[in-house]
Amino acid sequence: MKTLHNTLVRVLVISIIISGIYACKDKEMFDASDKREYISAANSVNAYSGYKRLQLKFNVSNTAAVRAKIYWNNRSNFIEIPIHVASANDTVSTIIGPLEEGTYSFEVITYDNKANTSVPIKITATALGPNYAHTLANRPIKDIFYENGNATIYWGSAGAELFNEVIYTDNNNVQRRVKAAQGKDTSKLLNVKPGELATALQYRTAYIPATAIDTFYADTRSEAIVTGSLKDLAKAKNVLFGSLISYGNGITHGVVNDGSPNGIYKQICDNEFNFGQASWGGTRWKRDGGSDFNDVNAVINWSKAHYNKVFAQLIVGPNGYMPDWFKNGTFTPAEMDGLLKGLVKEFMETNDNKSKVDVWGVANEVFSNDGTYVNMKWNDMGWEDDASGLTGTDKINLKHPVFIGKAFMYSRQMTQALLELRDHDFEYNTSASAYYTKHKAYYQLLRHLKAKGYPVDVVGIQAHYNLGSGISGGYELFKKTIEKFKATNVQVHLTELDIIAPKINNALQPWTLALADQQKTDYYNAVKAAVEAGVSLISLWGVRDNNDPGWRFGQYPLLYDESYNRKPAYYGVQKALFDAKKYSAN
Repeated sequence: MKTLHNTLVRVLVISIIISGIYACKDKEMFDASDKREYISAANSVNAYSGYKRLQLKFNVSNTAAVRAKIYWNNRSNFIEIPIHVASANDTVSTIIGPLEEGTYSFEVITYDNKANTSVPIKITATALGPNYAHTLANRPIKDIFYENGNATIYWGSAGAELFNEVIYTDNNNVQRRVKAAQGKDTSKLLNVKPGELATALQYRTAYIPATAIDTFYADTRSEAIVTGSLKDLAKAKNVLFGSLISYGNGITHGVVNDGSPNGIYKQICDNEFNFGQASWGGTRWKRDGGSDFNDVNAVINWSKAHYNKVFAQLIVGPNGYMPDWFKNGTFTPAEMDGLLKGLVKEFMETNDNKSKVDVWGVANEVFSNDGTYVNMKWNDMGWEDDASGLTGTDKINLKHPVFIGKAFMYSRQMTQALLELRDHDFEYNTSASAYYTKHKAYYQLLRHLKAKGYPVDVVGIQAHYNLGSGISGGYELFKKTIEKFKATNVQVHLTELDIIAPKINNALQPWTLALADQQKTDYYNAVKAAVEAGVSLISLWGVRDNNDPGWRFGQYPLLYDESYNRKPAYYGVQKALFDAKKYSAN
């Protein structure tokens, strides 16, 4: 019992001692907590994103604050900054970085010189970086027009960008930077160093996002400045590019009588084309020889001297191209056969054209739009049964005019140049087109001539189009149609390309920027499709608007305006020749 009593006494004493110790401890802790002083916390804390960094700004209401600690990543990272404020609510700013791109939670604690602290103030902020920059879009470039060593950029729709920066190389091999302010629609690049066909510029669009401190750039893009001439760009795609060349008179500028300012008509012909097309007015044909070939021979000679490539158009066609004595006369088929042979011989032998001309437009516009043959004097030579081998709805005509095949036969007897069959609106290879039957009739005639052994080498598509109409069936079908004709072992040429502003209620339209832009697009689409489908030659139907008072006057059909300024259409063709994929038969 005594031992048990002593043990209980000892336990009681120990318990009293321990209780006393903890009581003292609690009092000390209570006293310390009661004495701690908190200083005012930072207020109005704001964060601003930067590139792999950010900025924090806050106000200090307690002038006793001398430093601040800013923690992030669960307080595994921090910076300490001094605070120097002259009055309450002064602003403190600091940059935090470098940081990995991402979102962070920050705590801001301020201290006075007695080590008293504020309560933590928390804020979430984001450091931006390359991932964000990749999401930014460059302002689009609508067009780049190059002329006389300078380039003009036409910008697309503006957004919220700060500016656009363009980098290019000048003729002194100096890298130049040009900034285009937000909303500016054009930028001028001076003294651009040209390439053989094109040179490149780099550009990027700059942004400052809301609540950001740095400028961010969209990914740098490269864009071609096409500097090559039309003939050089076409040559790179194995295509000849030229134009109808005028002789010239008091009204019409041409290569013989050139009334253009400083001879610019001939300059354009020299600089942009690598063949010339000479067109003969068949009304000058005389029955007994001595026909007037003066103008056409002069153009053939000029083209041969300047290009070494010449296209002569035409030998036979509808009555409108023939003289009155012929279309109003009465002849037997045998007499007409002799007239045809004589016409071919005279045209070929005069001026030694048989050896100068590379392509002859032998027969032109023999079809009406419904696929029947045009009612013309040449039909009096007679008709021959169809030998195309086509049947059903593909066989449009049971017979064909004899003169067509004979014109090719007599031409081959005089020359080994390419011989062309030309017409308009037969390229519309779709039942949705009003010219579909004409398409089938033309194809049938070609098959017939080939089957009979007549030497047709070229299918000539005149290519007179209206603004905004495009090609019925679309440009992919247009390409397939070209390939369809090529499959008959002929070349395909665009021979009279122009695109007009059609009349509205029989009245001419005023020329507008919208029409000019549409014309550029239409030329681009037609030329690009033709090159990619494998045409061998593209000929414009003239150099400038209104050069020929009798052809589409006031309808703005060509690449140069009446004053020889390049129209947007010029750049549409230039870009098409640059962009088009080089044709491969494989």
